[in-house]
Amino acid sequence: MNQRGQNMQRIKKLIIKEEFIEAFKQLQQFPLPINDFIVQQKCARLFSKIPKESLGLKPIKIGIVGTSTMEHFANVFYFWMAKEGFDVTLYLTEFNTLDQSILNPESKLYEFCPDIVWFFTNYRDVRMDIPFGCPAEVLDEYIQEAVSRYVSLWCALQRYSSAFIIQNNADMPLTRIFGNYEGSVSWGRSNLMRLFNLKLSQSIVPGVAVFDLDYISSLYGKRLWFESKYWYHSKHSFALDAVGLVAFRGARLVSAIKGQSKKCIVVDLDNTLWGGVIGDDGLEGIRLGHGADGEAFVDFQKYLLDLKNRGIILAVCSKNEEETAKLPFLKHPDTQIVLDDIAVFVANWDNKADNIREIAAVLNIGLDSIVFIDDNPVERALVRNMLPSVSVPELSSDPVRYIQDVEEHCFFETISYSIEDQSRSEMYRVDVQRKELQHKCTDISTFLQGLSMEAVVGECDQMNLSRISQLINKSNQFHLTTTRYTETQLTVMMKDSNVICRYFKLKDCFGDNGLISVIILRKANPLDLVVDTWVMSCRVFARGMEDFVHNEIVSIAKTLCCSRIIGRYVATKKNAVVRDLYSKLGYALIKSDNGETESEWVYRIHDVLDYKTTFIKKEEVF
Repeated sequence: MNQRGQNMQRIKKLIIKEEFIEAFKQLQQFPLPINDFIVQQKCARLFSKIPKESLGLKPIKIGIVGTSTMEHFANVFYFWMAKEGFDVTLYLTEFNTLDQSILNPESKLYEFCPDIVWFFTNYRDVRMDIPFGCPAEVLDEYIQEAVSRYVSLWCALQRYSSAFIIQNNADMPLTRIFGNYEGSVSWGRSNLMRLFNLKLSQSIVPGVAVFDLDYISSLYGKRLWFESKYWYHSKHSFALDAVGLVAFRGARLVSAIKGQSKKCIVVDLDNTLWGGVIGDDGLEGIRLGHGADGEAFVDFQKYLLDLKNRGIILAVCSKNEEETAKLPFLKHPDTQIVLDDIAVFVANWDNKADNIREIAAVLNIGLDSIVFIDDNPVERALVRNMLPSVSVPELSSDPVRYIQDVEEHCFFETISYSIEDQSRSEMYRVDVQRKELQHKCTDISTFLQGLSMEAVVGECDQMNLSRISQLINKSNQFHLTTTRYTETQLTVMMKDSNVICRYFKLKDCFGDNGLISVIILRKANPLDLVVDTWVMSCRVFARGMEDFVHNEIVSIAKTLCCSRIIGRYVATKKNAVVRDLYSKLGYALIKSDNGETESEWVYRIHDVLDYKTTFIKKEEVF
């Protein structure tokens, strides 16, 4: 029996002994997305024998509207979703009933009440019967018509449901009637599909994300992806051995929709960002910029820099003398990353697990938001063992594979990109400077006054919708109820006269923190204003912003002639920091369950003493 078979047997024995958590932990170590369908199916079957309630998975309902056979995919998808922390309930529509399922408001799909609906289409569903040699101006009409079909289906689904929508783009077909010439003319079938995919992405509306099926088919390999026998005999739109890759990528996208992508890369230095050891080899001796290794390290730094520039926090954790470790960033001519790109720089001789804990504390993020990259297998094993919630990818011995080693895990999937993302790493770096200033001040009031804080309060709008949705779905610590809303749901709320949605931006003498807080309030009756959602970025904890937001809620309540504000706290593993928030703000407890996992609070409006003292100047934008 090979190693994989032995591992399977060991997991079976753990399940028989009802050691379900350990069985699932070991099951998560494999398969890889690229493993064949038999391996994927065996893992899925083992997973099906583990009681889901024993794993603490979060429930989610996904409707898959397929134009091909999806049952085999669904069985594997359950497992990959569990690896992301979700207990998924799937509803598969009947074969090839896309339009019927979406356009009929009484269809079983809507009875299912999904959180996400996945339009699982392929190139065969793109309806463009275009004659060879068709003029370019006519092509645009055909392409627009084909895309409009899907846009109208999205609109219909959003009319009848608040589900987030995933839409497959078209996988490029393998057959090319004109051969290479198809790449030379716009009416060639390959270029038509490319133009369709481009137009589809340009037509995306809030609450919709494209699943890049064409990229995945290319990643897998076109000749292997298209298995004609599977299509003609059983209407499988791609090879069964590609199921693991599609399920993995789909699960990662769902995880991103639910705000669970990684936020921070903690990276080692020696033999990770450059070749050699800076303390031994000196600035001139490290390999960076010249030769195969040197070029590979430069490209890896560029890759990390691109991630930083799109909003991923970059931190350093190295066993080194700090002054020596910083030397390449300051003086090496081929370095791509400079010190200002790094939010937290830790170089000492302590163990890396403790240092990563410190980095997480300084950044005020969870350990499960971190990816740790280190060339040393001993350091990787240490962090995996001591910090199991930190993601630690294997790294090849050859730096030419470093980018691929990280990229293949899809740690940083996203469904949006906002202005705040562009400067997030800088915001965190500057926040470290704020904390350094705080340590120098003798009291908190002096520190807060010295920040010269100014807050912008605005009504939630389409311009800020992407960031608002991102903050609500990704924040876990300062999130009183951990409510999650799609952009579609938020758009509906913003139009509801009984719902008040406000965003808050904050800047100070160090820089602009961007949009850092959102509140959603509901007027439940003439007397009561209910705090449905209150979320705030961990970067602005303990600066008086919670008092400032409370003052805004009080002002809104008085404007609406409400005499009470009702707040609710739902405990999670991560939001203990706001457990006593309502109490500190002067709310009275009116309801609590015995387990203290959920409580309800009331604030009674008075003419005086309703407003808290802050050191934040207010500016309104409506």
